[in-house]
Amino acid sequence: MSHVSEAAVAVPRSPLARVFDDALLTAGARADVGDRVVAFVDLARRHQEPGRHYHTLRHVAEMSAALRVLLAAERRPPAERAAHVCVLAVYFHDAVYQPRLADNEQRSAELAIDVLARLGCPAAIGAAVARLVLATASHRSSRDDEALVNDADLRVLARPPAAYDRYVRRVRREYGWLGEQAWREGRAPLLRGLLDGPLYATAWARRNWEPLARLNLARELHALD
Repeated sequence: MSHVSEAAVAVPRSPLARVFDDALLTAGARADVGDRVVAFVDLARRHQEPGRHYHTLRHVAEMSAALRVLLAAERRPPAERAAHVCVLAVYFHDAVYQPRLADNEQRSAELAIDVLARLGCPAAIGAAVARLVLATASHRSSRDDEALVNDADLRVLARPPAAYDRYVRRVRREYGWLGEQAWREGRAPLLRGLLDGPLYATAWARRNWEPLARLNLARELHALD
């Protein structure tokens, strides 16, 4: 990691930076505060790259809030939920995001393993975070922690219609290089795939988010036909 000046470290950290750092420390990171700040700054810069309109720090913040709701709804002790691993996955899951590529999650998972290792986290933490990041590629959950992260990532689908429409417009801008017909031909099968089965993996999200999410998806699909 590159050196960070004492002045830079002394700058008040944003809430997102504090949550990230708390998760790192809980995960056993041995790196000093300067290196941990560098790691967050790099992630923040990645989420501010030109061409990002939805997959930004706003998405990280909204997904983090959704994860907190889901964690609070869980009945098991916090230790069994490995909340800090889920939090780190939220920060890394879109760290690499290039709409023209098909392996963004793989690249993001590899980045997570590398960064967490350099910060002194146990290898098992990096592997767990990478597994959660990879799960967001299909949003299929085989474990409880994957269900939490995937459902938090899909929280936007259950926003009120106006907010959902803003989300769609922002994603469309990220695919601005696609013509309208190509966009429709790619988007419609995605929506049908989401509607073909349960959207959410946790009981709380299925009960509280799924009804509105299905209405939003069906409405968008109808507009594409």
